[in-house]
Amino acid sequence: MTAPRLEVRSLSKTFAGITVLKDAYLEVRPGEVHALIGQNGSGKSTLIKLVSGVYRADSGGEVLVDGKRIGTPVDPGRLHEEGLAFVHQDLGLIHDLSVRENVRVGRHSTMPYTGWINRRKDAAAVRETLELLHLSHISPQTKVGALRPSERVGVAVARALQERHPGSGVVVFDESSRAIPYEALDDFYDMIRLLTSQGTAVIIVSHNLKEVLQIADRVTALRNGRVVEMGVSTSGLDEAALTRMVLGRDGELDDFVESMPSELRERGLELKEVAGGAIRGVSAAVRRGEVVGFTGTVDSGLSSLAPLLAGAITGSGTVAVGYRELSLERASVKKALRAGVAYIPQDRHGQGLATALTVEENVTLPHLHSRGKPWWTGLGWQKVETESVLKTFEVTPANRHAPVATFSGGNQQKVLMGKWLLGAPTALVLDDPTQAVDVGARAAVLRATRQAAVDGAAVVLCSSEVDDLAAVCDRVLVLEQGSVVRELTRPFTADDVFSAIFHDPEGSDR
Repeated sequence: MTAPRLEVRSLSKTFAGITVLKDAYLEVRPGEVHALIGQNGSGKSTLIKLVSGVYRADSGGEVLVDGKRIGTPVDPGRLHEEGLAFVHQDLGLIHDLSVRENVRVGRHSTMPYTGWINRRKDAAAVRETLELLHLSHISPQTKVGALRPSERVGVAVARALQERHPGSGVVVFDESSRAIPYEALDDFYDMIRLLTSQGTAVIIVSHNLKEVLQIADRVTALRNGRVVEMGVSTSGLDEAALTRMVLGRDGELDDFVESMPSELRERGLELKEVAGGAIRGVSAAVRRGEVVGFTGTVDSGLSSLAPLLAGAITGSGTVAVGYRELSLERASVKKALRAGVAYIPQDRHGQGLATALTVEENVTLPHLHSRGKPWWTGLGWQKVETESVLKTFEVTPANRHAPVATFSGGNQQKVLMGKWLLGAPTALVLDDPTQAVDVGARAAVLRATRQAAVDGAAVVLCSSEVDDLAAVCDRVLVLEQGSVVRELTRPFTADDVFSAIFHDPEGSDR
């Protein structure tokens, strides 16, 4: 029998006496797409970091490529020669540099004697690799920033595969599809199928269970640092089955609107000719007790709306919060906060959390002025309210003194939600809050979103996730070119939201 393209045997990893991965096994065959799934903190990221040489495994484990032991720790400098390539979620591309410069970085051809870069030889090597990926239309001289999102993924793959025999090796896509807009995903999947048709093995690490079912041949699931299912064929599986693998129990998204009804009240959040960024004039009213979703394609302006409403970027028009009216020409986050607007940004690390601080410091920092005294912040309330957030959101580990940086992405998102809901905001603005969180954390975030409306907040959910919108929203407004063009009101399904985003002019609107 043909040896597995990649084989992992009994890999373990211990940090400070705590085992985060125990006796992990993985077998990836030539020409297959193998999905790696699990909650944040399940051990899948640790496994990838061990195989890529970022971490050194505990003694006793082995990594083999095509039956050849490559040893642990894996030398990152030898990954290419050993047949392993990694494409991470941010793709690792520099948009201001050319395709040639991005692909050949660290592997430049040089002139004899002078050592100067041989641009002609580099360009020829790039063309050869792009042709293998059926991307010969891309010029090596084009700036990466001028390419379509799916083409940028192709450049990242070309960099991983350069100077390699077609059909050899393993390419690991670590949440890479997150960098691609929905409408370009089919091109990405076609590229994966092309690689596997040539014999290359592909591993995808993904929280998107629909994606796993669509593209993967087999799946391996991790839970609590152990492999609980290895190499299960996806044929005949559905999302419920994958969810049981990940959670160890059923956990499909509930209809939170039906199960958590709320009382609608006036004086919530009103948008009056809001414009800025890619938004071209949006007017809408969100009542207290209501969750209103905004969605659209990648060029719809959706990414600009939440920062506008939160005062993170300036624009024109006004936003009324309760009885207070804010001019977006003089907007600031501070003014929005004073008016009662809480903001859950898409970038939780850069804008939402101070990851070097503890959970307690993050949760209580925005509330020191209202809870404490001018001469004393108080300690008792900080302990009580932080522990309440940890319990309500089931944050693990439930250690209020631990730095936020030590938590998984899903638990960090729970801390961020708890931090702002603690202040009972008049309006809550969320920007893709379930991005890159696992299925368990996703349900917790959506439940908290609906609970905010039940507690009397006016909630705006900006999201490209149609399942999320269908689960928690009373209404959904669809953006095109910066303006609202369609509105859905209850009842509607995820398919209805999808159809409204990618509107067929000959079809019927709800």
